[in-house]
Amino acid sequence: MSVSTAPPARLGLITLLLLSVFAWAPTLYPGYWQGLEGFVPVFNAAQPAPIANVATGADLWRGAGSATFLVTPPLIALGLPPTTAVRLTFALGFLLGGIGLYAWLRARLGDLAAGLAGLIYLLQPIFLATVYVRGSLPDALVLAWLPLAFAGLAAYAGRRSLPGAAVVVIAVVALWRTQAGLALLATGLLLIYALLVERHWVAAVIVAVAAAAAVVTLVPVWAQTAVTPVVFADHFVDLYQLFGVGWQTAPSVESWQDGYPFQLGFVAIGFSIAALWGWWRMAPYTLADDTRRLLGFAFAGALLLILFCLPALALPWQITHADRLLTYPWQVLLLAAPLLAVAAGALPVLLPDLRAPAYWSALVAVTLLSSYAYLTADFTQVQPPTRPVAMLGNNQLAVLETTLVEGSAPRTANLKVIWQPLQSLGADYNVFFQAITGEGTDEQVVAKLDVQPLGAARPPTSWRPGEILTATYTLDLAPAPVGAPLRYHFGYYDWRDGTRLPVNGGLDDKLVLHGQP
Repeated sequence: MSVSTAPPARLGLITLLLLSVFAWAPTLYPGYWQGLEGFVPVFNAAQPAPIANVATGADLWRGAGSATFLVTPPLIALGLPPTTAVRLTFALGFLLGGIGLYAWLRARLGDLAAGLAGLIYLLQPIFLATVYVRGSLPDALVLAWLPLAFAGLAAYAGRRSLPGAAVVVIAVVALWRTQAGLALLATGLLLIYALLVERHWVAAVIVAVAAAAAVVTLVPVWAQTAVTPVVFADHFVDLYQLFGVGWQTAPSVESWQDGYPFQLGFVAIGFSIAALWGWWRMAPYTLADDTRRLLGFAFAGALLLILFCLPALALPWQITHADRLLTYPWQVLLLAAPLLAVAAGALPVLLPDLRAPAYWSALVAVTLLSSYAYLTADFTQVQPPTRPVAMLGNNQLAVLETTLVEGSAPRTANLKVIWQPLQSLGADYNVFFQAITGEGTDEQVVAKLDVQPLGAARPPTSWRPGEILTATYTLDLAPAPVGAPLRYHFGYYDWRDGTRLPVNGGLDDKLVLHGQP
């Protein structure tokens, strides 16, 4: 007895749209998550620029371009807080990515396979981690625009669709104006797809012209460079990290990367292997030529991109200077993600028995259950300012709030500080808190405090980028002259040589504060 019945029309699309809520729903929870990039997207959403420059180095290739914040200014103008505008942009990225992948595959793989592939794409660990662990808005939007570019190419090459060509142009320009380093690599991937899969030279020309137009728009900021916060070669991924089952909640002191989820995911790997086996078992020419080319491109392209994040292939990065394009070599996994989704989503095509609604529903259920471990975020209810109070070091620490209150009985100064590390710190800095009288040559320190920011139990080298930290420091003002006006200095310094962390790019080496009786 057959278990197969005719599935409802557009069941794959309907399922994708309904179940995509599991991917994007956490973006709408109250508060904001403590991602590794902290509140940097929020700061820059409120202060848009050609390349993001608040609490981050403005860099043409590695930085966040203006298209990253294309949606946030209108939302803020409507009265939404910057945090809400950024969260909605992340949610939009999920939806665009899933719909784009479905539109790309629908004509060749059918509704069920396209819907499954779109859901696998949204629930891949690398996509979820980019949003909920790393909190990188430009990289999340690259994951949104890339499938749309593929979908536009397929539409134009398949039926000379002018809207398809327009989608290609918009997506390619948006990629370049979002994250130029990844966009350069993505453009190469799109050209290969147009020439080898679609076999359409006009489609390739459209990609090339769109990329060239985007590059022209970047000429005014071509010289924008910043020192990378990490050593590129130190962040290749070991093979075992691609097949782990989860991530640590507290990354090791040496590097937050030890706790970052690089897993390709059980579904992406397991379904792809099963699909490859089904393809091998198929009779020759069962699949149409263009479908075979598509699947060959997906399998080979995903494998090659994954290999390029491993230490064994560090040399090509160095020889070609492609390490100038990205902050981390494992960002190429973002480009591999849609190809892995294609390979895994093709399972009902390559094993036709799985097209039966019962079996296909089981594949969808496994996809959802496998993503459960990654659908978490470390939320905070701290509301960030539109700009940080101060940036310390080379964008290492963002001071979010300072509150200083002077007490009269006993005479004290209480300073509450809320801050957020944005990078792993290489030294256990101390904080200094001083009461100052006089001006210029008459300046005198009349009371001071010199301690570890959070005590010996939480040295700065153990802080995770993105976490919100709070401390209150109390200064005994008994030695200070009664009635003399006081101002206060606060900052960080390296106790080994006395060097202070610069404030706001070197404009000062301390915060100057005044009391609130």
